[in-house]
Amino acid sequence: MSRIALVGSGKVAWQLGKRLTIKGFAVSQVLSRTAAHARALAKTLHASWSDQWADILPDTDWILIAIRDDVIGTVAAALSEHAPAALATHTSGATPGTVLAPFFDRYGVFYPLQTFSRERKPDWADIPVCVDASNEKDLAFLRMAAEKIGKQAYSINDSQRAQLHVAAVFANNFSNHCFAIAEKILREKGLSFELLHPLMQETIAKALKQSPFDIQTGPAVRGDEATMRRHLQLLGQHADWQQVYQLLSDSIKKEHGASDT
Repeated sequence: MSRIALVGSGKVAWQLGKRLTIKGFAVSQVLSRTAAHARALAKTLHASWSDQWADILPDTDWILIAIRDDVIGTVAAALSEHAPAALATHTSGATPGTVLAPFFDRYGVFYPLQTFSRERKPDWADIPVCVDASNEKDLAFLRMAAEKIGKQAYSINDSQRAQLHVAAVFANNFSNHCFAIAEKILREKGLSFELLHPLMQETIAKALKQSPFDIQTGPAVRGDEATMRRHLQLLGQHADWQQVYQLLSDSIKKEHGASDT
């Protein structure tokens, strides 16, 4: 794949583009509607750039689309008019690869399963990359690329990847939201969030070694209704946090068969 067009200039595009370049893949072009971001990323990757989809190089081999899910189809349609023979893939966990099927004969998914940010350098050696493709030859290429840049390649179809993405939302987005609530609770009383760091680290460490179900602790799994009522009272000024607490407690009790009495 001598010509790679990276479509997008957000966090995933930045980290993926840099990793591909480090590993010897030629990102020859960056395309993004945000010209300043496209220019900056292209400079980092020593690539050309444009903020117009029509400027994609017609002999592009691999189009790697790293943009918002809701515009993947629209952007793919525009790109296919100028580079129809390319292998087109997107990086989304939630959107099926078949969203590209109306526009490209060769299409697939290249999904690094990680949360990315600009300021943190990801440890790619630990990142699984999920791939899928419309034909075996392209799937073999995507597996090779995934194994070169990440921990391991996983051939995962659209249905499996959708479930994986839901699980990732629980493991990452929802858990981080709970961390944010905990931080605000402590801040209201002038306490440092660092007090919880050892507890959080131990929880994650145990969850990586054992089944999270087996290591569940707390008042809900014990059926300690008195403690839960006190906690809900303490959250009285935050009705939304009370709802989160109650819903999670009810779910834990149901999963573990804790008694309400």
